[in-house]
Amino acid sequence: MPEIQTQDMEPPPPLPAAKYVPAEAVSQACFVEQGFHRADWGKIHSWIEAHIDPLDQGDAWGEAALHWLCHLRDDLGAGYYVLQSKSTILLADLPLATSRWLLNYAGHAADTVQTQLRQVAWGGALGKDVVLVFSEDDDYYQYLAYHAKDGVQPQSGGVCIHAGYTHIAIPWREEMDATNAIVHELTHDSLAHLSLPLWLNEGVAVTLQKAIAPPPKPVGQSDQDALFGAAIDWRPPVMWDELAERHFAFWTEENIQGFWAGTSFLEPGEPNELSYSLAEVLVKLLSERGAGFLNFLPEARPEDAGQAAALQVLVADLGEIAGTFLGEGNWRPRRQAISDCWKAANWTAPGKEPPHRLFGSMTLNPLLQ
Repeated sequence: MPEIQTQDMEPPPPLPAAKYVPAEAVSQACFVEQGFHRADWGKIHSWIEAHIDPLDQGDAWGEAALHWLCHLRDDLGAGYYVLQSKSTILLADLPLATSRWLLNYAGHAADTVQTQLRQVAWGGALGKDVVLVFSEDDDYYQYLAYHAKDGVQPQSGGVCIHAGYTHIAIPWREEMDATNAIVHELTHDSLAHLSLPLWLNEGVAVTLQKAIAPPPKPVGQSDQDALFGAAIDWRPPVMWDELAERHFAFWTEENIQGFWAGTSFLEPGEPNELSYSLAEVLVKLLSERGAGFLNFLPEARPEDAGQAAALQVLVADLGEIAGTFLGEGNWRPRRQAISDCWKAANWTAPGKEPPHRLFGSMTLNPLLQ
């Protein structure tokens, strides 16, 4: 965990008084579990619907989120505070200048992500984007444990939590990692209204992360090399020989179904790492088909990993697309195999809400280390 310099810290500005939602209304909808205040957003939604004019509900949701973050601030203690802008609320214990920079970056990144996704981006969200920055890994993973199935989760550099009020949580390491995590998770946030297959959701997030954020600094790289890379706008390649060989050795006609189902993304180690990488490869190959890719996103469904939508919108078979990279084989997603993977992982059955409610990004992009 990086050392945080706390000396001579400027105190954070006071938060504005509530105009629409009293703090008590949110407090009454909160409960403490695993050391943190969790909100019953259904109750808060009902309160806002009953008491707030529809024209003011966007501001009301922002106030409700602000009240909730004040509870989380008190749970964490030790110098944590809350900042907000017109579009974003940030919880952190970093030096104030760093937090202000991060708050500003998140706002600009959200606008850029929305521009890239165009008509596909979620346009009906009320309230503000919420970003939680944890300086202690223990606090970060303890916070996530409530949302992770059976408390099991791979190491991550950030998550977008879709349950309740969609929000982002990241562990603090350094600025470049934080910017990458924020862009990655804001992409998930912008796609939260779609029932996307997990591979497609993560593939789009990794693609926009690499296009928008500065490349994360690989382990062992000097600050000078990192600054030089940023100056020339260097971007890591999607694929290289050693990584390709790892893919060829790992993927089989059987375990590829875990990729299409999304379960391989939650398996620690190589399945997690190579799933993110393969998702990026497939999104690159599909996006080369032009503007139709954005039309494909709203039609893709987890039950068949987007196969029917790909055939209809892109005139492309996902198995054949995967085969252009992985080589000869039966790589096509199979509905029964996907369902079996979900059952084995105790995920939600097809036809109901998507099984994946917590989207994460890899820690320090391990494929670059």
